[in-house]
Amino acid sequence: MHSSQLSDLLAPYLVPPSQPRHRLFHGRGKTVPALEWLTVDCFAPVLVATVFRSQDEITLQELENCLTARLNDLGCDTLVIQHRYDGKADNVLVCGELPESPLAKEDGLVYKLDFQRGQNLGFFADMAQGRRWIRERAEGKKVLNLFSFTCSFSVAALAGGAESVVNIDLSDPALRLGQQNHGLNGFENARVHYLPHNIFRSWKKLHSLGRYDIIVIDPPSAQQGSFMVEKDYARVLKKLHKLLAPEAEILACVNAPWLDYGWLEACVEQNLPGAERVGRLPGAPGFDEAGEPALKTVHYHYRRPAELDS
Repeated sequence: MHSSQLSDLLAPYLVPPSQPRHRLFHGRGKTVPALEWLTVDCFAPVLVATVFRSQDEITLQELENCLTARLNDLGCDTLVIQHRYDGKADNVLVCGELPESPLAKEDGLVYKLDFQRGQNLGFFADMAQGRRWIRERAEGKKVLNLFSFTCSFSVAALAGGAESVVNIDLSDPALRLGQQNHGLNGFENARVHYLPHNIFRSWKKLHSLGRYDIIVIDPPSAQQGSFMVEKDYARVLKKLHKLLAPEAEILACVNAPWLDYGWLEACVEQNLPGAERVGRLPGAPGFDEAGEPALKTVHYHYRRPAELDS
């Protein structure tokens, strides 16, 4: 690719967005075929570019020049480029300096970013609509956040008035970051549980803290030794009837480009009787896709089947 071509292709995206969003350019959505290897996110004052495929020095230099030239316009003074390929994820500080506590801001809430974590900064911008979904319906509800990672669903639920939230995730460091997220938003005294456990060994504990009016299922697609989506999603669904209130809401999520909506919806239909599909959530602003999105989120209303009680 000629260096000027990269600048020309990126230029329309490197402008302050008319609506608040973090993803400025979503090459992985395949809407710009020459740049499928690149994404650009804005967490002012930090601009973050992620490179998913090794590039030659000339291309990388042009990318740096192009992004550095637009920092001021985007309200940023710091550029980080993450090189995420060959099994590595290296965050390189190109210019500026990272804030002591870098944050993602969304809908009046803040979420801590961690540039030491490797590939995940601790916040998934593509789940913006999911956080809005739970905030809109959480008032007075008991919430279970499965595979909670850094607990952004929990923060959004409490902002919407949730009575209590249970967060469970195998990663203790992720949950500790989640606790900080609650504190940053004034929820340090809310009724929240943080369980650093394997879900498949914790049904009894989850049951003792339930039943739940809302359950979010947002697992990793492939975590060797703990969760493989094709095999394990059904196992989770089969257990939910013991955790759900007689009437409840479910947000079923899968982030796997190789699985389509049909797979997810069939999985729920076959493994959770009483779950009726309400609709698919739209993608987050900025995550434009040429085809079906990698992230699928589907809202279900659950009514406990009478035969379960007979």
